[in-house]
Amino acid sequence: EIEGARSEFTIEMSGSQFDLKDHRIPLERSRERGWGKVSIPADANPADNEFYFVFDQPAPRQTIVVADDAGAARPLQLAASISSDLALRCAAEVISIEQLPTVQWQNVSLLLWQAPLPKAESAASIQAFVDRGGQVVFFPPRAPDSEEFAGVSWQTWAEQPDGFSIETWRGDQDLLAQTQSGAALPVGQLQVRKCCSLSGEHTALATLKGGTPLLARVTTNRGGVYFCATTAAAGDSSLASSGVVLYVVVQRALAAGAAVLGNTRQLVAGDSSVVSSAQPETWQPVAGAADAISTEFAFHAGVYSSGDRLFAVSRAAAEDHAAVLPDHRVAELFRGLDFTRVDDRAGNIAALIQEIWRLFLLAMMLALIVEAALCLPKISAEKRI
Repeated sequence: EIEGARSEFTIEMSGSQFDLKDHRIPLERSRERGWGKVSIPADANPADNEFYFVFDQPAPRQTIVVADDAGAARPLQLAASISSDLALRCAAEVISIEQLPTVQWQNVSLLLWQAPLPKAESAASIQAFVDRGGQVVFFPPRAPDSEEFAGVSWQTWAEQPDGFSIETWRGDQDLLAQTQSGAALPVGQLQVRKCCSLSGEHTALATLKGGTPLLARVTTNRGGVYFCATTAAAGDSSLASSGVVLYVVVQRALAAGAAVLGNTRQLVAGDSSVVSSAQPETWQPVAGAADAISTEFAFHAGVYSSGDRLFAVSRAAAEDHAAVLPDHRVAELFRGLDFTRVDDRAGNIAALIQEIWRLFLLAMMLALIVEAALCLPKISAEKRI
């Protein structure tokens, strides 16, 4: 459905899920902005039957590169300036730390920083950029110092001529997630000859052998702050020569930063860290639940407008996926309680077979008793002469 104009598409499902990709809906050439809804027929759970979306001309994706090494700056600039979609405009500018006050942060989606961590006013500007929803990826400087950003600081460089082997990486989410086709990024094929250790609280997205983080994320209320323990310089790693991983990481961070720009936004219902910045008290309903009151628009799926901006609110995708707890978590939750645990797996019919043979055993025992009773000789009456 596009602004009330409905179209239907019939699919055949052979399982519990169905993926529809590259389905196109023709629009008028003059229509550049609007809203729509995807819905499925009513089922047992009506809460997940509708998904709202808004569309507009994409905002330009601008990247700022700050680097103290020209060899590391050029690959970063190329990865950020080459668009993955012809409809998207990407631009990347390399500047010095001294030029940072001239940056128009309201137009920037991504900051790639390969220099000593920012201080004072520079750090405050970058923190405000992150709080607005921007993305920052820090790369280690040639001479690390004790400066911190978001509670994390660079420590010391380590070098391995034969290269550090990459032990693990998160392929289920974030910047290193698998592609839409399910293929994994070639992270394990990267060659890392030099890396810089980190200090502070962070979540490792990729680790080298021995546990040293290669790519880490710092927890933030909004935006994204990442630390990459090596640079794109040829002497440090193969990020530039094997450019797939670097390009995907930069483009995904760029897309996340651009999502908060422009006049349309996709929001998750009830996510206060995202919704509060959209000022829901100024919203006007366009489509969605008719019984929603104005103070609770941010918690109801639908489309809302505020001036020239459009907001689509939908339920979180995680709500549609039941979480599976590991055995040790179940034991912890029920510690000290008497409970009976039944272990089984989907498609297993062992329990059914077990119940059936019990019935057959009982029936067989009854049949044997009846047969034994029938086989007893009849007692003849004694005759007296």
